[in-house]
Amino acid sequence: MDTDLDPNQPDYAKTAHASGKDLIYHINEVLDQAKIESCRLELEVVSFDLVFVLDKVLSLFSGKSHEKGIELAAYVSK
Repeated sequence: MDTDLDPNQPDYAKTAHASGKDLIYHINEVLDQAKIESCRLELEVVSFDLVFVLDKVLSLFSGKSHEKGIELAAYVSK
């Protein structure tokens, strides 16, 4: 990201970075499942921004959905 990139590359880099973070999240989920099965899971309360998370998920799938003529949108009632 700190180098000269053509117009498409920053988007690719951001998507790769977000996908890497998501992969780490899913690996942790698998590890948590193993902890549940071994009765060693400790729960914690974590606040998060649901709208932000939904926006990230939609942005990851927007390219493929547009190719197929599908519009993805999130509606969060307050």
